[in-house]
Amino acid sequence: MTLRILAMSLLVTFPALSASAADEKKAPDPEKVFARKDADGDGSLTLEEFKTGLKDKALENAEKRFKKIDTDGNGKVSLDEFKAGMAAKKP
Repeated sequence: MTLRILAMSLLVTFPALSASAADEKKAPDPEKVFARKDADGDGSLTLEEFKTGLKDKALENAEKRFKKIDTDGNGKVSLDEFKAGMAAKKP
């Protein structure tokens, strides 16, 4: 019983311990996100496909972000470019 009380005390005292596992689960899988956005299934995203599902501030900045992620400048974002862009966005 004492061990249980100690564990509960730690979770109350240090909520970040329990929150860190939840934060890791929230990180989206780049390949799944890419697949949902790639409407025509051609393996690349146009600007319009890239904007799919974006809201508010993210939608306002979509074109600027798209151009930054499109490192080869071909007007489309490949899966590799998308993964790199998502990785660069993380803190």
